[in-house]
Amino acid sequence: MASATTIRDAGIPDTRAVVVGGSMAGLLAARVLADHFDEVVLIDRDTLPEGADHRKGVPQSRQLHVLLARGLGIAERLFPGYGQELRAAGAAPIRIPTDMLMLGPSGWFNREASGFEFLSASRPLFEATMRRRVRELSGVTVLEGHDVTEPTASSDGQAVIGVRGRRVGADDETFSLDADLVVDASGRGSRTPAWLEQLGYPAPQQERVDPNIAYASRIFRIPDEFAGDWKAVMLMSQPPSMPRTGYLFEIEDRQWIVSMMGAGGQHPPTDEDGWTAFTRSLRHPIIAEALAQAEPVTPVRGHRGTSNRLWHFERMPRWPEGFLVLGDAVCAFNPIYGQGMSVAATAAETLDACLRDHRQEHHAGDLAGLAKLFQRGLARATAGPWMLSTGEDLRFPTTTGMHANAALRAQHRYLDRVLAACTYDPAVAGRYARVLGMLAQPTTLFRPRVLVAAARARTNGGAAAAPPPRPADRSPVAVVAARQEGVSR
Repeated sequence: MASATTIRDAGIPDTRAVVVGGSMAGLLAARVLADHFDEVVLIDRDTLPEGADHRKGVPQSRQLHVLLARGLGIAERLFPGYGQELRAAGAAPIRIPTDMLMLGPSGWFNREASGFEFLSASRPLFEATMRRRVRELSGVTVLEGHDVTEPTASSDGQAVIGVRGRRVGADDETFSLDADLVVDASGRGSRTPAWLEQLGYPAPQQERVDPNIAYASRIFRIPDEFAGDWKAVMLMSQPPSMPRTGYLFEIEDRQWIVSMMGAGGQHPPTDEDGWTAFTRSLRHPIIAEALAQAEPVTPVRGHRGTSNRLWHFERMPRWPEGFLVLGDAVCAFNPIYGQGMSVAATAAETLDACLRDHRQEHHAGDLAGLAKLFQRGLARATAGPWMLSTGEDLRFPTTTGMHANAALRAQHRYLDRVLAACTYDPAVAGRYARVLGMLAQPTTLFRPRVLVAAARARTNGGAAAAPPPRPADRSPVAVVAARQEGVSR
């Protein structure tokens, strides 16, 4: 492990970038910056594990995690073979909706749509696999067990020119590191708003939408005799009367991770009897029935602090040069939609595009204007996932921070019809799946083909009938034909 003194005394490279935070957003950012700077220093408070182990800095790591299609595609471009490594380590490839049982407000989703494939695994496996690849990058130094306490600014306060910090557990061991670019990827606990105030900048605007959701998850060993035709189950809530959700996903080591979620204060218990009773209270007994024969591997682990929060840094009248913020430090979601890691990947993609565009218009080393350009680009990239997450959470009357207006209530009624059409129309189900996978914007659900299907659909109570079986023919020819049918419609 490199120490602060080693880095400070190593000599100043031609260009240096510092990334604060070594989670998925920070790892992805470090990979992009390695293509644009001579040296990248990634700093994290934790002593980072070598393998796929949990750590304090990722308190949500024991909950369900997936890497959606959009995020997986970006990660593959940045780290060729990343998906293959995850699969080799046991990550489960899951095709939505073919490999999933999805119970929406009006019934089970049609499983005949071509959909897309994503990967399901434990959070430590996703992170450890990427962290190992980052450590192998030339010019990247990982400084673990150190805390960045503040950015350093130019004499006029118009630019961030480095960071100061200390070794965790040893306050007398401090460091100061110069940098051409500082990236805050420190997550929900980011101190950027306080740092901006210290530098003399106005407070950023914040949006917060809190459905008061808590999670409780547990891992089970898949029974040897299990013969289901699915790899995952999603029992969605049914606002406003039913705020409980249950997910079961296959992960590595032939295990299931099962997450219970409750909004509006109906939180799942973390004791065994209470958690089991919560699983039986969901809209269908399939998860409870599957777990009846499964052996638990871990205790029940709870998690709170999951509100949607968006800092509008892009609206700041002034912004310091040489300072970027991304990941949960900008936009943190209610994790029920599984967007977090994929949104971090889109942030890295946006950063790479901004750096490349900026290089074409400015001489080497000139980063003037880059920071504002990036924060505005990131705001555009985040708008779709934010609309999906908060729009659904505002269905609950107990949600705080914002309230559904007449336009949003009309949108909810329309989307209810879209979800009803998903129960029998493969083309609509496939398009909705692409929105969930971040392969398409939510606005694509308002295109003529979907509008017509929604107009014909009728919502119902989402009766808990038997879930539909997997389509019989999933050969490549059949998949292509289904996809072409969906496009032609």
